Amino acid sequence: MLLDPIKLKVTSLKIRVMTYLRKVLKIGNSSLFITLPKPWCKKFSIDEGDFVEALESSTGELILVPRKNEGAEKIFFINLGELQRKYVEKVISYAYINGYTKLRASYRSKKDLEDLKSLIESKFMGLILVSESDDEAVFSFALDINQVDFFEIVRRMDRITSFMIDSIADKEKVKAMDSEVDKLYFLLIRMLRMGLTDSMIARKLMLSPVQFLDYRLVLHFIETIGDELASIAGRANRSYLESVKKLKEMSIKAFLGDRKIKPADIEEASKEAYSALVSVNPDLALSISRIIEMAKDIADLSETLYLL
Repeated sequence: MLLDPIKLKVTSLKIRVMTYLRKVLKIGNSSLFITLPKPWCKKFSIDEGDFVEALESSTGELILVPRKNEGAEKIFFINLGELQRKYVEKVISYAYINGYTKLRASYRSKKDLEDLKSLIESKFMGLILVSESDDEAVFSFALDINQVDFFEIVRRMDRITSFMIDSIADKEKVKAMDSEVDKLYFLLIRMLRMGLTDSMIARKLMLSPVQFLDYRLVLHFIETIGDELASIAGRANRSYLESVKKLKEMSIKAFLGDRKIKPADIEEASKEAYSALVSVNPDLALSISRIIEMAKDIADLSETLYLL
């Protein structure tokens, strides 16, 4: 059964962008200046006399990064006894991707602590237990994020999802690899968000505001592809996923700047991937079609694919 890609509904991702328009003013005969938006200054506690670093991205945008309190400890408190179990992962995710350096968790039972340990181990790379008492535990982010090669980890996530396709018959193996993709996803989202306020990370990434958004979307697509593969592991056949793997790898290479890949290559690979689904079970075909559409979306975000 060949599915119509137009009818597919891919998980949406809401991204909020604040835009401020500023008029360039002139002081004396040569100096030009603009004012800083009041909401932005309030959000990052920017006062008169503070330093703001201006970075020029590879595409010409000027990126302003606050220089206050870099390296300062950020502590997040969570009371497991008062929080519904279904919200624990969401709360921890919030603290992790927003750059908190320590997590202090209070609890009423050891089971709550063991469940929290298991969650952190499965999802959040670099967060380790540093102290524990009868009713409180402290986790600290021990990974030097300035030593993380952001772009290499994007490629690693791509490789892992390819290995997932190669091992699609082994449900447990694919599930373990999906967990690894999840960890890398949260780590890179943490790095992206910190890059908006930490000048060292901003200098390392050198991404424009648009590129920040594009990478956020691409990471979401790769992580969701991993989830889709995990959902069909043990039921799908590698033979009709080979063309999907080819499309996915080609799309990520295009997004990362490989100029050898052309729009016609993506179109041909997409047709091959859909053609392989003609005789596939409709339920499996739907999940695989979602992967195909996300791979195509990744290619569409490439800055070089459609350049002559």
